[in-house]
Amino acid sequence: MSKYALLQLLFMASSFGQNCIQYGTAATVSGRLSVVDESGYNQFIALNLQRPICTTPDSRKGLEWERGQTGVRVIQAGVYGSDDASEALRDRLNRLVGHSVTIKGALFPAQTGYHRTDVQLGVEAVNPLDSSGRDALQLPPVPFKAREVAAYDVTVNAGKRLVVEAREARSEDLLIPGDKYVTHWMTGGEVLYVNCLDGYDRKLISTTEKDGGICFDGDLCGLSAFPKKPVIIRFRCTKKP
Repeated sequence: MSKYALLQLLFMASSFGQNCIQYGTAATVSGRLSVVDESGYNQFIALNLQRPICTTPDSRKGLEWERGQTGVRVIQAGVYGSDDASEALRDRLNRLVGHSVTIKGALFPAQTGYHRTDVQLGVEAVNPLDSSGRDALQLPPVPFKAREVAAYDVTVNAGKRLVVEAREARSEDLLIPGDKYVTHWMTGGEVLYVNCLDGYDRKLISTTEKDGGICFDGDLCGLSAFPKKPVIIRFRCTKKP
């Protein structure tokens, strides 16, 4: 018996009596949506399931690296797509954070550093299970509007937790919340990139990284996420003419 076949046999024994969900097939799951904050570096939406589930590999693919999971309680939920329908569904998912919901979609195993739970959920539809969730969908969105300033200075303090501060350059008044004035994203679980808001040019003021790190004017500005030694980067954002 091959190692893969043995693992499959052990998995089937451990999930006996459960109705496991096969990866890649239509599924409906219920639970409460929340935002998981990874020390300020990364945030993602998670579905905290009403009851644990188990998963099985997609038998149609026959991929040896796919592994079923048992006792799954938390799933990262995301909308994949950039068309108008996907954007509307993504907004609906965000509005229902903090509420109990039922979600239709397909489960698949984590494949990249962007995937933060072993089991992923591609959301195709999401509906509230209670009146508070239905009310949340009726509330008009309150988009963030940044203050119009000619220039502002940013301090990125990357240590055990990511802390971002923004101040108007002339008055040194705090711009709150700071992270709304700095776009930041991660490539997988390793590198954090930071930048000014759209419509502003970034110019490096200082960095504690050796040899200037990987922060260049007119190009990307990045650093290692969760560094062993804290890194502080300061740059100015100047409004484009």
